Amino acid sequence: MASEPAEATFAFPPALSREQEDEFRDLDREHGPEFALSRTATAVSGHWTIAALERTYTERGIQVVNFEKGKGEDPREWTKAKKWFVTFTTAFLCTSAALGSSIVCESDMSGPVPDLHTTQEIVNLTVTCFVIGFGIGPLFFTPLSEVSGRRLPYILSMLFFFIFTLPSALARNAATLVIGRQLAGLAASAPICNVGGILADIWAIEERGIPMATFSFAIFIGPCLGPILGSWIGQEAGWRWIYWVLFIFTGCATVLTLFMPETLASALLKKKAKKLRQETGNSNYRTLEELEGPSFGELMKTALWRPLEMLFTEPILAFMTIYLSFFAFPIAFVEIRNLSAQLGSRLCDRSMINFGPHRIRIIVSR
Repeated sequence: MASEPAEATFAFPPALSREQEDEFRDLDREHGPEFALSRTATAVSGHWTIAALERTYTERGIQVVNFEKGKGEDPREWTKAKKWFVTFTTAFLCTSAALGSSIVCESDMSGPVPDLHTTQEIVNLTVTCFVIGFGIGPLFFTPLSEVSGRRLPYILSMLFFFIFTLPSALARNAATLVIGRQLAGLAASAPICNVGGILADIWAIEERGIPMATFSFAIFIGPCLGPILGSWIGQEAGWRWIYWVLFIFTGCATVLTLFMPETLASALLKKKAKKLRQETGNSNYRTLEELEGPSFGELMKTALWRPLEMLFTEPILAFMTIYLSFFAFPIAFVEIRNLSAQLGSRLCDRSMINFGPHRIRIIVSR
């Protein structure tokens, strides 16, 4: 069987070789060849190739800016140490974001009721509002990361997560506590929704196994550790110290974001093209992303519609969304079975960890 050509067509086959993915990753994946056909005038056997697009623009006097091989400009050519620094940093940010939602668990949520002179139902909103913010944030941070790059959304999101955790620790009324949690959840959503893109920026397909496993571990360790830490801190030091610990943790994560390099190839190329325009005075230096990429409005449309589409068309996603949304585990162990907060939180974590693929197969078979 003939090997795949090194020059990828402007389509988007279901599985890409390393060479093909290198061709595709800087261009729009949503519109495919139709988008290119409406913008250029050269076809190659009914498909578009990256080289054909570059030739078309070169003939028009446009200087298409690319990475220079072997100079470390391309994130795929970074050293292993630099790649793993980015991987572990993003994993740590994901853990801090996930910890923010689970550290305030049911077993210690009664603490603010007498201190803030409010009801238990209002205090329960500290979790509800945080998770709502978690769901809304990606609709804005995802398209922003495709336009401005990965680094800016990370810095802004972690900085605001850090800032809006403070009102919850200092709250003198229920409104401050709930609104602070709502804004903190909105800000904390960026690390989780953008980390997959960062790993794809720096790791080739055949190298992503362990980095993706690291990301998955970071995502699930937060909800597992959160109830345990929250229960112990709440009982031993009071409910405010839960937010102080989270404030310190997010502060460390925010500092780490300042050392993260930009990983999005299109953003790096735009920066290079801008520098070349300034140095040479030639305004014809452009990137393919600037010439062929989607607008911010088109990215927003995709970001708003695709989550809903996947939620109702992917059974496994819908099932796991319902399961992970089930906040009554601590209630079942602590309130109904009258276990201590520490023991109840440990049983809650064990029930989540043991819910593996074999349980899903049993449910589906029935």
